[in-house]
Amino acid sequence: MMKAFVFAALLAVTLAFVPIDHQSFVKNLTGKALVDYVNSAQSLFITEHVDVSEEFMKSRVMNIKYASPPPSDKIRATEVNTVLAIIPETFDARIKWPKCKSIKLIRNQANCGSCWAFGAGEVISDRICIATKGARQPIISPMDMVDCCGEYCDYGCDGGYSIQALTIRWWVSDGVVTGGDYQGDGCKPYQFCNSAGCPDAVTPECALSCQSKYNTEYAKDKNFAYYVGMTVGAIQTEIMTNGPVEASFKVYEDFYKYKSGVYKYTAGKMLGGHAIKIIGWGTENGTAYWLIANSWGTKWGENGFFKIRRGVNECGIERNVVAGKAKLDTL
Repeated sequence: MMKAFVFAALLAVTLAFVPIDHQSFVKNLTGKALVDYVNSAQSLFITEHVDVSEEFMKSRVMNIKYASPPPSDKIRATEVNTVLAIIPETFDARIKWPKCKSIKLIRNQANCGSCWAFGAGEVISDRICIATKGARQPIISPMDMVDCCGEYCDYGCDGGYSIQALTIRWWVSDGVVTGGDYQGDGCKPYQFCNSAGCPDAVTPECALSCQSKYNTEYAKDKNFAYYVGMTVGAIQTEIMTNGPVEASFKVYEDFYKYKSGVYKYTAGKMLGGHAIKIIGWGTENGTAYWLIANSWGTKWGENGFFKIRRGVNECGIERNVVAGKAKLDTL
């Protein structure tokens, strides 16, 4: 607490005597100075210093254009705005559907901007389990979407539109195979990891085949989604009724350094866009939040999960929410 107080005092003195635009100063803070400033300037969340380059941080997000819906009236016309009369103050999909292991699972996209595919794969996995009441629990392959979704979703490790991956081109149309994280189980496990000796995160060629140790044919492993209204009630209703949803938002450096609490943008430069899975909501110390599963592994944030302010469209998170219903006749 004393260090934070001293830092804040020094910052105040500096700003009083140096002719610098405060907004520009805060925006360009980075590294340890950013962490110290954020932790002293607000009390909603805590950041911690992670000694990584800006290049590495940007490798784990996608092109900023994918944080917003694609420019298509036809796609936006799929929006669902149903709102239940009674919505609880707190909700956690892990508690609502305890049999579904995928809802609790935190995955790791490594240094590839494939979050859009991870979010889609996680939502599909969850909703198949929910729709079948736990009878089927596939772990859907982000890799299959990264290397085969092509122009429909967009550019692999550079990013992609979640609505295309989740609904129009894949779950409803072509389907997605199974696949765990790096060298994991299923038809097409993930190819990238964060350790030395891992392949470079370059979008691979589309392979319509499974790994050699998997016994099911690619075509037989397929698992066959609409925009959710931009109001808090519509998003909550969708989650309560059908399961977790995928959302995209703008990412700043202070989010990358998030450790715990309810995130709100405070300082640091923009890194890009990011897609995640919203699994619930609640209130912490009077601040309403969304409860979210990230895809940066369990060592980041609150064991891989995080909270972000709800009801204020923090970083655009409530304007690009997508989902889809599992079609029981194809399961």
